[in-house]
This record gives sequence, C-alpha cells and structure tokens, in this order.
Amino acid sequence: MLNPNETAMIVEHMQNDFCERGGALYIDEVESILENVKRALKKARDSGVTVVFTKDWHRKDDPEFKIWPEHCVKDTWGSDIIEILSKKEDEYEVKGRRYSSFYATDLDLFLRELGIKNVVILGVMANICVLHTTADASMLGYRTIVLSDCVKSPSPYEEKYALYHMKNVFNTEIITSDRLKFD
Repeated sequence: MLNPNETAMIVEHMQNDFCERGGALYIDEVESILENVKRALKKARDSGVTVVFTKDWHRKDDPEFKIWPEHCVKDTWGSDIIEILSKKEDEYEVKGRRYSSFYATDLDLFLRELGIKNVVILGVMANICVLHTTADASMLGYRTIVLSDCVKSPSPYEEKYALYHMKNVFNTEIITSDRLKFD
C-alpha cells in the first residue's frame, strides 16, 4: 500500500516515436502494454497520485543521433505523448535530452517540493530510459517501484535484463500493475 500523497507515477517516454507504428524507434509489440498502462494511470489519477509525464526531447543536431536514429525531435509528432494516454492539463511534464529523466531537469526538485517518497515508474524503453531513471531515483533516495507489465524493450532479453538489474542492483520493487495499491 502506497500513500498517494507521498507517491508519484512517472510515465517514461510514452511518445509517438516509440509507441506508434511509423515512429522513428517504434518498439515491436509495445501495444501489448498499453491497456495495462492506461489502467495503472487511471488507478493513480483516481487515488490523487502525482502524475509526471517525461519526454525524450532532442534538438535536430543532438549528439545522441550518432548512437540512435533521429527521434523525438522537439515540437514534432514523434515527440508527442501518445494520444491514448490523454495527458491532463495539470499533470507535470519533464523534457530531457538524456536517458535519465532526472539528469539536467528539475524532476527531483519538483518531487521533493511535493514531499514525494515513492516513485512508480512505467513506460519505455525498459532497458534504457526506464533503467536509468530508476537508477537515479534510487540513488536519490526514493523508494522505486517498476510495473513489469507496463514496460517494454526492443527485445525480451533486454527487458528481462533491465528488470533483473533494477531489482538486484537498485533494490527496486518489481510488481505487476494489478498489485499496485494506494491507501
């Protein structure tokens, strides 16, 4: 049971370039998590949990494009949150250029100002951005919970490894969304 006043749900990079066919880094079978993500998000919203949407947000000349194809360029269709999640006007949005949504953003400051102690993380890619955001949250002292049926990676191996690493290195609680409860 999580106290909703001390909990934030971080919806990591659920953007068109990752989650919609035709997106620059579309993840095969990402559709398999969308209903679980919607249910978890509804549960959080209904309980009054702080919801934070993170966006991968790049300039056209971002050095990351030497590693990955161009994706989530600011103010493009690819950088938009997928429509099915319908971000609410009052929900916080964090834009970042690196794997962790804590790196060079005000996410930690925002959460601390609200007295947040627990972060529930879901989204894509489990092996990159979810992993690095979870690592930073853990190192910053937050209790971290990742919803295993609400994350996706390009391959089952990468997803399994990421979840294993988060659990065994960062002491993250790995649960399914049906086990998520707020008091």
